Amino acid sequence: MIIGVGMDLVDIARFDKMLEKDNELLVKRLLSDGEMAAFLALTGDRRRAEWLAGRFAAKEALMKALGLDLPQGIGMHDIEVLPDHRGKPGISLSDAVRRQLGFSYRCQLSITHTAATAGAVVVIEQEVGA
Repeated sequence: MIIGVGMDLVDIARFDKMLEKDNELLVKRLLSDGEMAAFLALTGDRRRAEWLAGRFAAKEALMKALGLDLPQGIGMHDIEVLPDHRGKPGISLSDAVRRQLGFSYRCQLSITHTAATAGAVVVIEQEVGA
C-alpha cells in the first residue's frame, strides 16, 4: 500500500554558493557518515554541488511523502541516500525514526538533475504483512 509520494526540486547554484563558502558544518548537518564518505570521494566542485543538491532534494521529498517537517524530530542526518550495489540510489531512515513510524516500509527513489536544478521523487510503500 502506498503511504505517500513526495517530490522536490532545488537550485544547484544554492549548493555551489554553500560550498564556495567552505561551509563544512552545514554539510555535516545534511549528511550521514556514509554520505559524507561518498561526498568527500567526489572530485570537482560542480560535481559535489550537483550530488549534494540531489541528496537534499531526495531527503526533502521523503519528508514530504511522510508528511513530516524537521521540527517534528527528523533531521537530515536521519535520512541516508546511498547507491545500492548496481548504483541505483536508495534511501533509508535511522533506526530511531523507523521505530517512530511504527510500520515497515519500502522506499523507491529517483534523483535527476539538469545544469541548473536537481530533483527527486520518493514513493513510500508499507510492506505487506508487516
